[in-house]
Amino acid sequence: MKKLCTNAIIMFLFVVSAATSTTAAIPDVSAASQSAVVRAVKLVGPAVVNIDTTYTPKRTGTIFDLFPEFFGSPMPRQGQGSGWIYDGKNGYIVTNEHVIENADQIIVTLPNKQQYEGKVVGADRLSDIAVIKIDGTNLPSLKLADGDKPEIGSWAIAVGNPFGLQNTVTVGVVSAMGRTIETSDGRRIEDCIQTDAAINPGNSGGPLCDINGNVIGMNAAIRAEGQGLGFAIPASTIRTIVPQLIKNGRVIRPWVGFAYADMTPRLARRLGIDYVEGVIIQVYRGSCAEQAQLRTGDIIIEAAGKPIKSSEDLEAVVKPLGVGDKLRITVWRSGRQYKVVLTLCEMPPEY
Repeated sequence: MKKLCTNAIIMFLFVVSAATSTTAAIPDVSAASQSAVVRAVKLVGPAVVNIDTTYTPKRTGTIFDLFPEFFGSPMPRQGQGSGWIYDGKNGYIVTNEHVIENADQIIVTLPNKQQYEGKVVGADRLSDIAVIKIDGTNLPSLKLADGDKPEIGSWAIAVGNPFGLQNTVTVGVVSAMGRTIETSDGRRIEDCIQTDAAINPGNSGGPLCDINGNVIGMNAAIRAEGQGLGFAIPASTIRTIVPQLIKNGRVIRPWVGFAYADMTPRLARRLGIDYVEGVIIQVYRGSCAEQAQLRTGDIIIEAAGKPIKSSEDLEAVVKPLGVGDKLRITVWRSGRQYKVVLTLCEMPPEY
C-alpha cells in the first residue's frame, strides 16, 4: 500500500511538471491579438462618422389634412446611423441607403465633433448602399480590403455609433459568407458576410474591418429573432456600387425583362404541361424580353451555349453581362425548341 502511494505521488508530480512546462511554452496569443485589435480601431475610428437625419412625412390625403389648424401638420421624425469616409479628399461618405432614405436633412458629425450638412450623391435600394457628400476636404478615409472575400474565422471589427455613442466597437469573427438576408423593411440583400460581432441598429452604415483596419464590409442588419447574428454588405459589392453612385447617381443594372423560377414536376402538373428541365419565365410587358419574342410560359433550357437546369445556372450566365450585351437563348415552347437572341436592357427603377 505504501509503495502504491509513493508511485501515485511521483506520477502526480510528473503530470504537474509536464503541465507547467507545456503552459510556459505557449505564447501569449491573446495579448498579441488584443494589441492588434487596438491598433486597428485607432486606424478606423477617425474615419467613422455619425449621421443624423430628419424626415417629415408627407400628408396622407385624408380628411385630417383639410383641417391642419385642428389636427396639426405631420411631425418631423429623427433617424440616426453611422457612416465612414470613403474619399477624404472629396468628402464622400458611404452608408446604408435605409439610413438616409427619405431624409429632408442630413447632418454628419465627425469624431472631432465637427458637423457638416450632407447631400445625397446617389442611393441604391437593392444593395442598401448610399453615398453622401460633405464640404470637408483632406479627411481621414478608409481603404477597402484587397480580395473579394475575407476568410471564415478571421477577425471582424464592427465600428459605429449605436444610439449616438461615438465610435462604439465590437469584435468577433467572420462566421460565414454568401448569406442572403431579408430586412425588416422588406429588402433582400444577397452575398452578405455573417459575423458574431454585435451589430446594433445605430451601427448600420458603419464599417466592418479586418485586423489591419481595412474595410471588409459595411454593417447592414441584425437578426431580431436570434442573438449573435450580424450581417454586412461585402467590400466586393461596395467596390462595384459606390463608383457608379458617385459617377451616375444611380446603379445601372442589366435586365433580362422576365421573372423566372425553377421548373419542377409538381409545377408542370399544376400548369398542365409536360415536364422539361429548365427555368420557366414570365415576360414583362414592354421589356427587352418581349422585344426578343420571348413569351410567358417559355422554358429556358440553354443560354450562352450552356445547359440551364436551375435558376442558379441562368444567374451564373447573366451575371457577367452588361446593358446592351446579347444573350443567345434556347427555349422549350409547345413541344418545340426555339432559339432567340436577347439584348439586355437597363433595369427600370420600379423593379
